[in-house]
Amino acid sequence: MLANENCLTIGVITDGHYADIETLWSRYYRDSLPKVQEATRLFNRVRPSFCIYLGDNIDNGETPEIELGYLKVIESEYAKFVGIRHYVIGNHDVASFSKEQFLKICGSREKYYSFDCGLFHFIILDACYNGDGSDYDSGNFDWRKTYIPKAEQEWLKLDLKKTQKKTIISVHQRLDDDNGVHGIGNSQIIRQLLEDSGKVITVFQGHDHGGAQSQVNCIDYFTFQAVVEGQGLENNAYSLIHIRDNGAIKVEGFGKQNSV
Repeated sequence: MLANENCLTIGVITDGHYADIETLWSRYYRDSLPKVQEATRLFNRVRPSFCIYLGDNIDNGETPEIELGYLKVIESEYAKFVGIRHYVIGNHDVASFSKEQFLKICGSREKYYSFDCGLFHFIILDACYNGDGSDYDSGNFDWRKTYIPKAEQEWLKLDLKKTQKKTIISVHQRLDDDNGVHGIGNSQIIRQLLEDSGKVITVFQGHDHGGAQSQVNCIDYFTFQAVVEGQGLENNAYSLIHIRDNGAIKVEGFGKQNSV
């Protein structure tokens, strides 16, 4: 299904956790490299308007230098997408270095920002902050305690006020999981901002590797399955998102990613 005048198509992938290390639990870290390669080849055939990586490109290395090497390797594959790439910062992306280092290697714009595409407004959020508002930086955090700070909340509120378009949010951690370890600590406050705007139709999320789907006060929350889980390309997980002009959304999943 190609993008056309009545349907905006975007590519989504998340939680590759690429590392040159042995398998742990159900995480096949090395297999994420061919999995991202496969996803990128499909994205280039379909030519979506842009692609979003929802965070956790890499996993832990023995040293920061080794971990930076992992990021450069996996980013070089995602960068083969011949189009616009967007990045959400995940907690594993800053386990050994700063957000600024991550953004520089990926050529990404900002920690959080927004843009328009067709009839829709898109917002990239960063929830990798400690409770005191400080950035996650070189592992100075507990991944189970994640927040969107006041400054970003004020920016979000103003950004939503400015746009007149239906809006889609992308964030790494979950905004619909108030009691679980994968949820954002102040998710209720953020959801209220989204609901008050009357403009947000969907939130795309990663982090919780099994995936999930819910609806809270007329906003859909879709958590995508992780690339790293499972051996081989048959266990890959990536998606094409087809968004019609009326705001109807179809998730076309590949590998183990379910379609909705």
